Amino acid sequence: MTKNQWIDAHCHLADERLEAQLDNVISEAEGLGIHFFMQGGVGPEDWQRQRDLAQRYPGKIGLCFGLHPYWVAAHDEDLCEIALDQLAPLLPHALGIGEMGLDFRPHIMKDSRERQIGVFEQQLELAEAVQKPMVLHLVQAHEEALRIMDIWGVPASKGIVHSFNGSWGKAQDFLKRGLYLSIGGPVVWDQNEKLHQVVKDMPLEFLLLESDSPDQPPPRFKQSLNQPASLWDVAGKIGEIRGMPASEILEISTENFKRLFHYDGN
Repeated sequence: MTKNQWIDAHCHLADERLEAQLDNVISEAEGLGIHFFMQGGVGPEDWQRQRDLAQRYPGKIGLCFGLHPYWVAAHDEDLCEIALDQLAPLLPHALGIGEMGLDFRPHIMKDSRERQIGVFEQQLELAEAVQKPMVLHLVQAHEEALRIMDIWGVPASKGIVHSFNGSWGKAQDFLKRGLYLSIGGPVVWDQNEKLHQVVKDMPLEFLLLESDSPDQPPPRFKQSLNQPASLWDVAGKIGEIRGMPASEILEISTENFKRLFHYDGN
């Protein structure tokens, strides 16, 4: 991968909401130097859409398969076990495992707390077994996630906390366990002072940039679906805070991604 071929460290281009405009979305991103798009996995239906996407856009899609807490919350234990059995043989063909983790917001969690914990623990085991970096989705579950990871151990291949949007104290909890922080659209909002503090103080060797497209748009995209092109907004805000050019922030994130996910651009 040469200079000015940057990476969106986390997005959902297989999301059906983007289907009608996907060629334009990817073309616009490439026009801005963003040429590789790491996906976030949701469940078996999404895994298939990701594989179709990789065939449609060869060399541009990073596959990532996992059982998202949303999916776990919406399916019973038997279906989760079936999906976990389907997940394991796919992982050798993926760059990472995830999204995986916990989401304890009441409207998501409902009766799924213990089921989410069980599936998270099994995916921690899988991550260790296949030596793939994790893509963690953790919402209102910081302490429980740390407790579980400290019991089971953070897999040697480490991973990212996707769309990190917490305090500096929470950031340090993940950083000291060797996990990267993936920062997206929320950092661009002027009122998000706690996240501004995080990107000001964190070591840049643990920084990744993501769009989470089509979700979590920065202000410029708030009236529409988010796009990987918004990575420039994220890089610009972090660069402003750190006193660095946006292009340098993008370059740092891309190099960090390549190191973490053992991705060589091919």
